[in-house]
Amino acid sequence: MTDNHSFTTLDIPMDDNILASSNRLMNWYMQRHSKTFLMRLDIHFPQGMEQDAITTFNRRFIAKEKYAGYDPKYIIARELSKGGRVHYHMALFLNGHKTQNTFEHFRNADQVLQNVIGQEYKVDGLIDRCDRGHRNGIMIERNATDPTDLHEAQQQISYLAKTDQKANVKGKRYFSSKLNKTSQKNEPK
Repeated sequence: MTDNHSFTTLDIPMDDNILASSNRLMNWYMQRHSKTFLMRLDIHFPQGMEQDAITTFNRRFIAKEKYAGYDPKYIIARELSKGGRVHYHMALFLNGHKTQNTFEHFRNADQVLQNVIGQEYKVDGLIDRCDRGHRNGIMIERNATDPTDLHEAQQQISYLAKTDQKANVKGKRYFSSKLNKTSQKNEPK
């Protein structure tokens, strides 16, 4: 199991609140499932539709993943690129007994995003698969003796907590799945 002291992060400045929320969600999810499948995606929208569209996208995407039986949980960080465009980084936790690859989840994300932005826009390139320079879609086994996958997953999640590109973001910088009271009673300390 992980805790706040041993969470492996990238060697860059981090937002402690986002990092703590990510760690708490990951710990909770790993308690819930002996196999956790973690994947990352970045979401972009056509200029001017970011704020409302991310809420709609997330609600529909998570509903679709839930309906398929993947027990999805998420954390999403909002950033402002140097060019002034808002984009979102998402870490998606899924039941590793139900899925082992990213294909269907990216297909679902593309379909939902196309529906949200409308047919007048092309979805191509708006969902980044976050697989350049590292693998995406990491299976974390609760009782694994080799911590390599866990550490790699923690580093990928920590990317959401980087402080770069968050300074000028208006509104919420991140949001995540809510853990209900029953869930929190079982949450690792």
